[in-house]
Amino acid sequence: MSNIIELDALDTLFFRDGKPFTMGEETWAEGLFPPPPSVIYGALRTAYFSENINNLAAANTKNDPTKGLRIDNIYLKSSTIPFFPLPLDCVKETGNNNEETYHVLTPLKATSLVRSMTEQEYILMPPSEIDEESAIENIEHGFLDKSELIEYLSAESICTVMTKDDFWANETKIGIGRNKVTGTSSDSGMLYRVNMTRLGTDNSLSIMVEFSGIELSNLKLLKLGGEGKAVACQKAEFRTMRVPIPSKKDGTYFKIYLATPAIFKQGLFPIIDGITILAAAVGKPIPIGGFDVKEQFPKLMQYAVPAGSVYYCKGNLRHAIETLHGKAISEERANEGFGIAYIGTFNMEEV
Repeated sequence: MSNIIELDALDTLFFRDGKPFTMGEETWAEGLFPPPPSVIYGALRTAYFSENINNLAAANTKNDPTKGLRIDNIYLKSSTIPFFPLPLDCVKETGNNNEETYHVLTPLKATSLVRSMTEQEYILMPPSEIDEESAIENIEHGFLDKSELIEYLSAESICTVMTKDDFWANETKIGIGRNKVTGTSSDSGMLYRVNMTRLGTDNSLSIMVEFSGIELSNLKLLKLGGEGKAVACQKAEFRTMRVPIPSKKDGTYFKIYLATPAIFKQGLFPIIDGITILAAAVGKPIPIGGFDVKEQFPKLMQYAVPAGSVYYCKGNLRHAIETLHGKAISEERANEGFGIAYIGTFNMEEV
């Protein structure tokens, strides 16, 4: 049975990207938001061992009491509305009147030259109804609410896209290294800047997490991200959130949408029995690192396909819904919440 918790920031938060940041060598540390699932997974394990300190010696062994921990869902919530990363096959059209219209790219048969370069049978192109004089651009850090995501997965048009500016702001923090013994400033070259995230002025944005495998009886505060910043933690009062399966359940063509980053052994594309990937809208891979608190050593860096990536596929739609919809399809670290996927449909005549 899943536990559902709501995480609310008490201050600015900082989640590092995977770039090296060694004080005295690099001076600027970029942040990212939402955090990768591994950050939340690690925070939950830390909270468990804080409540059960006598079990810490068993961490990362075959007797680890948190080895059954599994993150089943992660999403943002503003007020009472769930939000998900914008699918990367969505674009914005800006016409002469500066009105914005949102479109979903359509798959078209690739020429032999394009196929030789991309190794994909189809390419994603803007739909034909777009005005030739309009500007087409990608949407950075976009989000769809649950109802819009359902429309998208059902091959319907989308109307409203939220951006990061609707939810959070970046704040620059400047600091300097200090001597841990004297508390005075260290030698020159220790000045640094970090990019912090403030989750809105009304604190309405929350991170929702569904997990199973451990019990946390006294979870009020949780350390999350860099600098040991705390977030308030409370059990959610509403039922488990589920994205409904598409109304169309039989067919050959469908898309796989990633709500969280995924790690695939072959790089950008998953290998799934019985499924052929025809085309894809995939973002720039993001580095996933971490730090082993027990061993006091950085974890091996891996690269993940970002959330919002979409794969246009050919296979058995009903089987894909039964085996993939709402499940973690990441080939590595799926138990941490990587690769939570939803199945959508698109019009067959477009291919």
